[in-house]
Amino acid sequence: MRNTYNVSLLRRRILESLPRPPTPAGEAAIEGFLSLPGASAWRPDRLGLMELSYIFDIGLPFALIGDSPTGRALGLHVGNAIRDGRHPEPRLSGAVHAAALLSRWGVQVEIISSATAPLPQFEVRLPGTTMSLEVRRGIEHGASSGGVRLLAIDMQGASARFEEVAAYYEESFGESANLAGVLLFEARFWVGIEQKEWLHLARLNPNVSGLGSEMLGNADGNRHALRLPLLI
Repeated sequence: MRNTYNVSLLRRRILESLPRPPTPAGEAAIEGFLSLPGASAWRPDRLGLMELSYIFDIGLPFALIGDSPTGRALGLHVGNAIRDGRHPEPRLSGAVHAAALLSRWGVQVEIISSATAPLPQFEVRLPGTTMSLEVRRGIEHGASSGGVRLLAIDMQGASARFEEVAAYYEESFGESANLAGVLLFEARFWVGIEQKEWLHLARLNPNVSGLGSEMLGNADGNRHALRLPLLI
């Protein structure tokens, strides 16, 4: 259960521990963290660089997703980890980051699995069409679900380069009318509180309509960086 008194105390401790005031993105990240189940039960002895970085690591993606059914459902998934001051397990973390980036670019991400499912399943709602969203890690073999789909590839810890992984999935474009595109991303959330950033690269299938490069960060063909400053 969310304890609003503890949340207020933690918010004050966070703001007092920052060396400079937060930017709007930093404020949103703090509120994103505090909105999560388990945040009010997390009581670190101190709020140093590691702890403050952790707050931004967890809170910034949820700030981008916003107060939505998807954000609230994902919050339930990560609640136990937050309570203990842990990061979510990698596959769950990748799903959160994929939803955050797409939400940032104006794509409506809907969670379609129950809150008790081991990993969340998503759909993306685009003008005139709906497609499934699959989140993978690096190069993964195996069948995909039926229907038109978008792949989001978490590159955290991948042994291959962005371009190599993109080329692997792009090979199926010519023979598939179901794979609309792939979005590769890597959260470069190193210990620090000045800024957080994602590297991202997209490939669009020219044989499938409904997905535009602006929906994938305008990074069709080239690797880009999305950087968000957290302190003024």
